[in-house]
Amino acid sequence: MTESSDAGASRASKIGTVRLASDFDINDHIDFDGKPCRVISVYTKRGFCHFRTIDILTGYLVRRIVPISTEFAIPDVSRDLYKLTGISFKDDSVTLLHCSGTYSRNDIFLPENLNLRTMMVDGFNDDKTVIVGIVTSLGQDAVYAVDVYPTGTVTRFLLDEDFLNQSTTDDTDVVVIKNVGF
Repeated sequence: MTESSDAGASRASKIGTVRLASDFDINDHIDFDGKPCRVISVYTKRGFCHFRTIDILTGYLVRRIVPISTEFAIPDVSRDLYKLTGISFKDDSVTLLHCSGTYSRNDIFLPENLNLRTMMVDGFNDDKTVIVGIVTSLGQDAVYAVDVYPTGTVTRFLLDEDFLNQSTTDDTDVVVIKNVGF
């Protein structure tokens, strides 16, 4: 009994607010049956909202037609950057070092998206620096962006806000992380 109540509490803490279907706009995030999605188009016709969304964890298109009075949760979505430090081909898991260098993760798997997967594997096999963007929502994680740099060119990360506040920007060993959308 306590396991199910704990699980519900942890899922509830990852959800932001609740809104009516008619209140969503393009680029808003919405929770469709436990799938965090980004709205790419929405229109109202005869009392129904027609949604076309993209599941932010898989990249698949999700379509829904619902009454305009339907309430949906807005999931909390966060993005973070990591450096790829290892790949286990036994179970397709990867080891990632956080951009701050303070901790690492090994609970992320190679993405299903063939382009991202190929970039990660080829960059790692060629001993290049592979930067991986991870999106987290509803307690699930997925790779959403990959960038590959020649070995030795990246020694530290700068987030966009830090870069703008810096007085000197002549560092050649800095990766400036832009706000990547998905």
